[in-house]
Formats: sequence, C-alpha cells, structure tokens
Amino acid sequence: MAYSFFINPIAGNGVAKQKWRKLQRYLNEQSIAYRVFYSDGPGAVEDQISQSIYDQASVIIIGGDGTLHEALNGLLKNETPNQAMPIAYISAGSGNDFARSHQLSDDPIQAFKRINHQIDQNNTTLLDIGKCLDEQTSEVTYFVNNLGIGIDATTVAFANQSKIKRWLNRYHIGGFSYFLAIFQSLKQQDAFDAEVMLQDQKESYCTNNAFLITVSNQPYFGGGIKILPGASSVDGLFDIILVDHPKSLGRLIWLIGALLRGNHYRYSEVHHLKSARIGLKSETKEYSHLDGEVISAKKSDLRLSTIKYPFYI
Repeated sequence: MAYSFFINPIAGNGVAKQKWRKLQRYLNEQSIAYRVFYSDGPGAVEDQISQSIYDQASVIIIGGDGTLHEALNGLLKNETPNQAMPIAYISAGSGNDFARSHQLSDDPIQAFKRINHQIDQNNTTLLDIGKCLDEQTSEVTYFVNNLGIGIDATTVAFANQSKIKRWLNRYHIGGFSYFLAIFQSLKQQDAFDAEVMLQDQKESYCTNNAFLITVSNQPYFGGGIKILPGASSVDGLFDIILVDHPKSLGRLIWLIGALLRGNHYRYSEVHHLKSARIGLKSETKEYSHLDGEVISAKKSDLRLSTIKYPFYI
C-alpha cells in the first residue's frame, strides 16, 4: 500500500517538519512506500491535493488545522459526491482543535499506526463538514472545525500575526497565543448587527449588539477553548453560539471566566442554537474566519449547511 503525505513544514513553527522526520525514519525502517508533497505557501496544499485526486494512494495530512482546511477544500472542490477520497490527519499545528476534539495521538508514529489500521480495515468515519456559500460572491468554501465572525475572528487574526506565537510554538503551547490575543482584540471589537436564520426550524435571531458568533462542528476553538461543550461532529447539526456585547469591562471579564469554567451558557448574553442549515447576515464590516483562516473585514451574507465526509481517525 502506498501513501501520499501532504505536509506543511512550517506548521506549528516547524513542529510539522520535526514530526515528519520522526515518521519518515519509521516508514523507511518498515519499507513502507510513500510520496511526499511539501507546501511552499498559502493554498499550496489545496492545489497539490486537487491534482492528486485520482491517485490510488491513501492521503495523510501533516500540519495544523489550516493545513487540514486546505486539503479538505482541495478534495471537495474537485470531487463528485460518489468519489469522496477518505482523508487522514496527523496534527502538527498551534491550535490543533480537530485533533483535540477527536483525541488523536500527538505522536506521529502512533498516529500513523492507528491510521494504517483503519485503512487496512477500510474503517472510515463520516464526519460533519460545514459548507459555506457566500451569497455576495457565489464562492463555496468548506470548514472542518468552525466559522467565526466578530471578536472570535479578530482574535484569530491577531494571534496569527503575533510574534509571541512563534516563541510559544517552540514550547508546544502555541494555542496560548489565542488567549493572549483576546486582550488585544478587545480594544477594537465593537458591537455589530447580525441575523441568524435557523432554516430547519424556520426561526431567526436578530440583534444589533453582537460581539461574537461561532458556528461549529465540534466543541473547541482558539487552541483548546471549549466554547461549545456539547457540539458533535457526527450529529448532522451545527452548534452556534452568539454572544452579546457585554455592558462593561467587569462583565466581560466575568464572561471570559465563565467560558474558561465551562458554565457560560447560563448567562443572558450567551445564546446557544442548533441547526443543520443556517443563514447568517450582517451589514457591518467584520473579520471572519474558517478554521482559523482569516477573511478580511466585510459584510456577511452566508448560507451554511452540513455534509458528510469520510475520515480515517
């Protein structure tokens, strides 16, 4: 059996390269056939994997959540529904929320052994993937973890730009950079208007005081913050959290504490919703992100739905 590895060598500030070297020695010792594709910049993995879509080799991604995001889009934008190529993933990023949600091994050899066993058994797991249609551009993008608008996305933008994130990555605590970026983003995030339409229930929630909106397939965002504790990647539903702008700094600090304690749902500013199909609109220009890949500030008019995709996990 042959494997195709798609690797982002700079993911996790070089953690991906270190993990690949360790795994590569094991593959060579075991005489396992493989090919390697290295990312040389944003979008490279998406392009590379789309060109390899009809190969017979099993696909394994090594990188962060953003690398997995690119790979998934490269596959889904070039496949027909009946040709879905199962994908496997070895985490090597800063946040690693997908790996955390699915309890994937941090050791690349152990992770590969599990993947290899799943492939031998032809044992795939169908996971929920978000499909995002931008009504303004007609562009479709897929996400494996979550979509965020407001301080969520502003925080990701600042974290990705942070110099301290590189230093934290060296000690394998890069996810902490998201927590630090919260305080920087608080200075710039104002309330914004939003309409969330739950198309399954034919209900909607409207506000002019939104602070954060996250639509997720799993519990975590921002490198391990459990923002949606009950979210599941196999139930066919999005979990949505909409947080109103706190009235004071003290209240904001209290809500952040509640988030870290895991009891934030009980507060009046926090709204938790569920739906398989969502409309999301805002007339305010806000940062947004898909799986931590930041989109510059603009108005939003999105249609979100869930699809299933096979993974070896």
